[in-house]
Order: sequence, then structure tokens, then C-alpha cells
Amino acid sequence: MMQSDLIGAIYDAPLAARPWAELTGRLRHTLDCSGTMFKFARTHASDRQTRFVFDAGWDARESWRLYDNVYRHLDPTCHRPMTVGTVYGFDQMIPPASDREGERYLRFCRSIGAVHALFAFLGEYRGVGAWLSFSRDDTRGPFSDREMATVVALLPHLGRAADIHARLEAERNAAAIHAAALADLGVGVILLDGAGTIVGTNRLADTLLDRGTAIARDRDRLKVRGSSAGALRRSLAGTGGGQVIVAGERAGDPLHLLVRPWSDEQGDGAGPAYVVYLDSPADQTVPRIDALRRRFGFSHAEARMAALLASGRTLEEAGTAMGLTPASARTYGKRVLARTGATRQVDLVRMVLTSLARLDRPSES
Repeated sequence: MMQSDLIGAIYDAPLAARPWAELTGRLRHTLDCSGTMFKFARTHASDRQTRFVFDAGWDARESWRLYDNVYRHLDPTCHRPMTVGTVYGFDQMIPPASDREGERYLRFCRSIGAVHALFAFLGEYRGVGAWLSFSRDDTRGPFSDREMATVVALLPHLGRAADIHARLEAERNAAAIHAAALADLGVGVILLDGAGTIVGTNRLADTLLDRGTAIARDRDRLKVRGSSAGALRRSLAGTGGGQVIVAGERAGDPLHLLVRPWSDEQGDGAGPAYVVYLDSPADQTVPRIDALRRRFGFSHAEARMAALLASGRTLEEAGTAMGLTPASARTYGKRVLARTGATRQVDLVRMVLTSLARLDRPSES
């Protein structure tokens, strides 16, 4: 009879601080394996981004580098069709007397102690495929029919956990995109729970909190500097009337805050209770480096050069601010022009500023 705590560990795996890592080790010990590995890969995207989570009974650093740099494209799970719910061995994935590349991959596996192996495809969830593999060395011997049956019985639970994982990743990615989009528009966001504790921020909000001139973290709570602290308390108490709070004026770094209660009519009330929107007039003149990187595919240095040029600096001034020689500054300037398709600095400035123009300004009629 399968242990219920193992099934519980499967459903806990997507929720862990390091998803799947603890479960990978637990499965390895349960089935007495040399190594266990989960693989998650985008199945239709051009980048074919792949994530591996593995646990091995030996120092796997060198063998992992070999796999990642040389042998990954020979891995049969990367190109052979597999049926959900079926467990495969080496004989099914790389039949005897197979081609040279298959034999080459088998030799590599044997060299790292993977003499016997089981493979399973857990399914595709939201465009991400999930696979699981177990390996054993000669001292542990081949997998028995009973052990294979155990793996087969676990597959439905593992598949449902992979689906949960994909849903959580989709939500996390969507939240990251929304936060980045708000930062691109020059809007910081802080999420507070009902007690006023900070439960989430976007990157621009983190920058403003770390700056500490208008707002700051007081442990896990939001603190407004100066006389505006009372206005924040009133807004959180529901008596602020949704008015804009101005903080940091005395420090010469004004910041506008707007507190909005958040009500999830279809939920149970868990999570954020307030959204605090932040608008920093001092930060609106220079486009955000992260926004430029996402918009044009710049490197960090190229984005910084583009931001400095868009703020009115000459190429020489931008190079000096970045600590570059005149020759290096010219090189970065050429790269920035090439990536945007601009032919002159004035065209680059117009393109950068237009691409990141604030969308909340009223249009002219």
C-alpha cells in the first residue's frame, strides 16, 4: 500500500520554497536510486527554456556540466514521443543496436552510474512539459516490476502536482509582467494586508522604499516620513477619502501616494487588502533601465547608455557617467543605434521617450 505521506509530499512539491527539490531527494531514497531528476521545458516556444531539478547520490557537478554542454541534445526525452502514464526503460527509449548517437548517450549514462533507468512523461500543462527519470548503478541493480508499478501508481499524482505547478508559475509570471508594466509607466505598487503589513511590491516601489526619503520599511510595515504619516493611517482606517498623500517634500524628493482598498468579491478575503500606488515626479524624466532592456533587448550597459542619452546627455557625457573611455562610449552608442534602428542620436531620443511615454496622461482632443 502506497504511503499517504509520500503522496502528500508530491502535492506539497509545487508549494515549497524550492519547488520539487525535497521531493526529488525523497523519491530517490524511496526507490533506492542513484539519481532522480525532474525536467520542465517549454514545448512550443522558440527558446525551448528548460529547468532541471535533480538529486544524486554522488557529486554530480562535473557530470551535470557534461550533460548540459555536450549530451543534452542526445537525451531521448528531448525528442522521442512518450505517452502519459507509461514508464519506459533504456530498452524502450534507446533500443538495442540503435544509432551511434543513442549508443554514445548510453555510454555517457553508464559512465556516471546510470546503468538502469526509468523515464516518464507527466504531461503538458500550460505549454510546459514535465518529465521524471530515475537511475541506478550496477550495485543497486535493475528496477523490479513492483518498483515500476509503484512509479506508475504515482504518475497521476505527479501529473496533478505538475498542473498545480504550472498554474502557480503562470500566476507568478503574470504578476511579474504586471509589476514590470507598472514600473515601465513610472508607477510603483505596494500591497498591504488588513493589518498594514507589506505583502508585495514591484521593483520601482522597492527602489523608493530603499531610498527612504519619503517612504520606508519599518520592519514589515509601510512608514511615511514627516507629517503625512497621519494621512496614511487615516487612509488605511477608511477615513482618508481616497485623497492623494504627498510625502517627502521637505527632503526635496516629493512622492505621491494613493491608497485604494482591495476587495475580492469572489474570494475569501485572504491576501492584500490595500493597494498603494506611488508616483515619483523626480523619476519620470529618465526612462527606467529595466524598461529599456525589455523594450529593445538592450544589455544593462546599453540600456544605461540609452537612458543617459535620452535624458539629454551628450555621448561624451554619458560615457563619463558610465566610466567609459571615449572609444568605448562610441562603441556602446553604435550598439544602441543598431538595436533600435535609429541613425542619429536625436532619432534615438525620440524613439526611447516615445516608447516609454506615460499612458495615463489625458490625450488631447
